[in-house]
Amino acid sequence: MWALGAAVALATVTAVLRTFVQAAPVIEALMASDAPAESQQALRMMWHGMTAIFWTCPVVLVLLRNRPASVTRPVLGCLALLNGSQAVLYAVTGLWVVHGPLSVPEWALPAAVAVLTWLARPARSPGPPAAQARRGRGRLVLLWIALINAAFNAVFHTVEGTLMSWPAELLASDTAAGPKLTLYAMWLFSCVLFCAVAVTMARSLWTSSAACRFLLRYLAVLVAALGVSWAGAIAFGAGPDLPLIGPVSLALQAVLAALCAPPEPSRQRTPAQEE
Repeated sequence: MWALGAAVALATVTAVLRTFVQAAPVIEALMASDAPAESQQALRMMWHGMTAIFWTCPVVLVLLRNRPASVTRPVLGCLALLNGSQAVLYAVTGLWVVHGPLSVPEWALPAAVAVLTWLARPARSPGPPAAQARRGRGRLVLLWIALINAAFNAVFHTVEGTLMSWPAELLASDTAAGPKLTLYAMWLFSCVLFCAVAVTMARSLWTSSAACRFLLRYLAVLVAALGVSWAGAIAFGAGPDLPLIGPVSLALQAVLAALCAPPEPSRQRTPAQEE
């Protein structure tokens, strides 16, 4: 429990620093650069969406306090992976991509949260392993549709989005080294999120119902946060150059991730009822 409490505290500090300390200088440096207007709007939108995602980490850690080990272990493992990847990607970006000055809190805090969440995992429950998630034929079809959509979005976002779109234009701009490093690492971390959705959907075929349900719904919230940020930027005039397909695609992915989760035990139906 001490590790879980410490992880909640550090994750909250990370979110506070990102919201109230980093946001203004990073966004100001981005908007003052010579990057194309669409790239500026998109990366600003991504910053706000990813900030919302940072706030979900301490909330989820608190929600896990009274969950069984069959749920807590895989979810804490996922959170450790996400926070650890954030730290590694920031360091790699600074050393080999942007060659900018590394800010200690930007890699040390996520790294500490990753270690603490990993240490907070409870021991495996004694006895036989939890039963794998069971779905009717209709939900299985929906799962495969969601998995194909998630895999396509992950590949498109990681390959085309990173190499030929907004982050590439960020690297080519005169944005200050510090904000450029932070924004580019942020984009790479968003690629990890998209890949995590696809991988979790695939693994849900062999995961217990309770853990699968929690993970898929959590990842649906993360994708929805980016979609809301994108839609809000367009609706309120902060992103007039952003394409409308973005929030539509993200909303579809979030809805599919939530719908393909196994139903609650009291709502489970037989395969014949699903058909």
